[in-house]
Amino acid sequence: MTYTPFTQWMITTGVPQQVLELLLAVMIVATIVSIARYIIGSKTYGIYAPIILAIAYSYTGLRYGLAITLIVILTTLLSYTILRRVRMHYIARIAVNYCLLAIMLVVFFIVIGQFGFGLDNMANISGLAAISIAALSDFFIKQYVKKSFKSSVLILFSTVFIATLGWFVITRDVITTYFLNNLWIVPILIILNILIGQFTGLRIKDLFRFKSVIQNKDKDNVQK
Repeated sequence: MTYTPFTQWMITTGVPQQVLELLLAVMIVATIVSIARYIIGSKTYGIYAPIILAIAYSYTGLRYGLAITLIVILTTLLSYTILRRVRMHYIARIAVNYCLLAIMLVVFFIVIGQFGFGLDNMANISGLAAISIAALSDFFIKQYVKKSFKSSVLILFSTVFIATLGWFVITRDVITTYFLNNLWIVPILIILNILIGQFTGLRIKDLFRFKSVIQNKDKDNVQK
């Protein structure tokens, strides 16, 4: 791959190409989350969870990543349902949950290794990526404790959807190459996020939600 002089200088000076790509991916996905939250109106488990998920999916592949995500959430629900009946401290409860989650992931890998179910080559999946997806369990439990099950599931789907969108963007070679060779875009992303942070208008989600109210208000203004 041919790089611009500045990018080539950074790589030869000591910045590993993979690290540079990952840092750019973090900035891109963070900006996507920012746009989704304040312009579109989609809530997520903060900004960290979708970033980690998007990067993890880029290592596991989307199909495998989503399969692991499903196992993580189902195990977390089962674990929390059982452990909530036991009087114990919160951190200890989370620790037990992660122990059960680790066991279920091992069982999942064994089952897939034996029967496949359309998920071949699971043995080649990065362990660190799988652990990163497993961290979603903590975010889900915290939300589940504070909010209703319905609210937690909606935010979960929103988080996974935005992470999937982020995965799609950062795994396109043409986009990655363009960002690597045009690092001047980084200050643009900073400025864009500053502008988004000052946005006070209605989000797209709110426009659809209050569409009837807005239309009635416009009719009243016309009549006046």
